[in-house]
Amino acid sequence: MAQTRTITRKKLAALGLLDFVSRTLHGVYRPPAQRSAPLKSFLVVEPWGIGDVVLSTVLLKALRLNYPDASITLLAKSHAVQLLEHSELVDEVIAFDFPWTAFSGKFAPGKYVPKEFQDLIRRLRAHDFDVSLDARRDIRSNVITYLAGARRRIGYDFGGGAHLLTDVLPSGTQNDHKISDWLALVRPLGIDPTDEPLPSLTVTESEKEIGRRTIGTLGLSTEREIVGIHPGASHVVRHWDSRKFASAIDRLVDDLNVQILLFEEKEGDSAEIAPRNPIARVRSDLRGFMALVTQCDLLLCSDSGPMHIANALGVPVTALFGPQRRDWYGPRGELDHVVQVDEMPCRPCFDACIFSTPHCMDGITVEEVVSSIESQLDRVARRS
Repeated sequence: MAQTRTITRKKLAALGLLDFVSRTLHGVYRPPAQRSAPLKSFLVVEPWGIGDVVLSTVLLKALRLNYPDASITLLAKSHAVQLLEHSELVDEVIAFDFPWTAFSGKFAPGKYVPKEFQDLIRRLRAHDFDVSLDARRDIRSNVITYLAGARRRIGYDFGGGAHLLTDVLPSGTQNDHKISDWLALVRPLGIDPTDEPLPSLTVTESEKEIGRRTIGTLGLSTEREIVGIHPGASHVVRHWDSRKFASAIDRLVDDLNVQILLFEEKEGDSAEIAPRNPIARVRSDLRGFMALVTQCDLLLCSDSGPMHIANALGVPVTALFGPQRRDWYGPRGELDHVVQVDEMPCRPCFDACIFSTPHCMDGITVEEVVSSIESQLDRVARRS
């Protein structure tokens, strides 16, 4: 089980109270009974970040493989629409931004609009789902799938609301990767995954061609190695120092003669990364990033959504891990590598750093990063 949040006594008490209150739902509404006919419709719930949606693709692939004629719907934020475009993993994405998934102001009453939730539940019920699957271990998700009327609801025994599920899986140890959590959900359906595949996304050949043309207009050549760099992350405590990024870039250019493509999420957000050597900088939408990263030989990034995207597209990553555990959320490709400060007793802190600056990120050295990239590029070259 990969943890998603810090567990405190206060939170456990709150979960206990919510669990007690949620039992009243049984007296208000009961979902339809399970059907004996073949399963025709699935609801997968992943309402959090970009990387979380990418990791859920291992489950979506398993469902598509075993139920090729079934309808698969994903309940997620709107970014899932672009992420899963052309993948054929889902038939529909129902986009909804749950207030409790915000990084700030998640408990502001104004964000909880009853009519929006009513409309969502009405839309979900119209699908008459045979099965819902959720690996978040969150009572709020269990309430949603219960009220959505899914006839069979598969989830975990931790996080509250297990009584709202029809199939309750044990959380087990806290040493499994999130991929394992997702794949375990299909076992109650009689599916036993023999291996743990990597997440997968799809970029079309036409998109790749646009990426190649963009690379050319930036003055880069696909005939020489390109190292993409995405310095951003959803939480500031996962950011590596901009001066270290600049030093690493200069070392890569001077010592390895590689080309650098620096991804910017918005204009000027990487202005502090100022290496001596000239580099290409680019901004794009999500699909544009996906197309461009396929033209890179490697991506240097923090523990972030772009890390998972590159991993799912088969692009090797050098991932800088700080607050989170790599055995829960790290990249799993054969050519991937995680750079981190190994001895960090406060890990995982779930981005709630207790220090003025994140020691786990500050302790990562330029030498470690450059050495990792050099070794990875050498392995990539030997395999090509």
